[in-house]
Amino acid sequence: MIHSIYIVNDGGETLAAINRGNFDMDDALFGGFLSAIQMYSQQVSGQEMNELSLEDYKMMITKTGGVFLVTVHDEDDTDTVAASERVAKVLDGFANDIITDDTIELLKQAAEEQKSGRNGAIDWASKVL
Repeated sequence: MIHSIYIVNDGGETLAAINRGNFDMDDALFGGFLSAIQMYSQQVSGQEMNELSLEDYKMMITKTGGVFLVTVHDEDDTDTVAASERVAKVLDGFANDIITDDTIELLKQAAEEQKSGRNGAIDWASKVL
């Protein structure tokens, strides 16, 4: 399950926050937190961070359309990558710093989509075999 979706620009400003579950953080603080983590990761490894665990949650971080998309999942969720990719597709070609109500609705719909039975079986088989 996706608990929350955050869209943060390079400056650390949270452009949108969609809270759907139990994870709830101050939007402005989250943007600053993400920005600081990404700057630190760049300095240490030369790469941006794409996954972060925090207590019972896993955050998937994707750079798309000039912004960071963060999806927050349960730590033991096995669908984090696919769920994050579904949401990221909404932001392909996204115009920086402009989030409309329509965009928010599309993000919510993408977060609510369930993985198809076929894709679930393929994921399960690839992990077991």
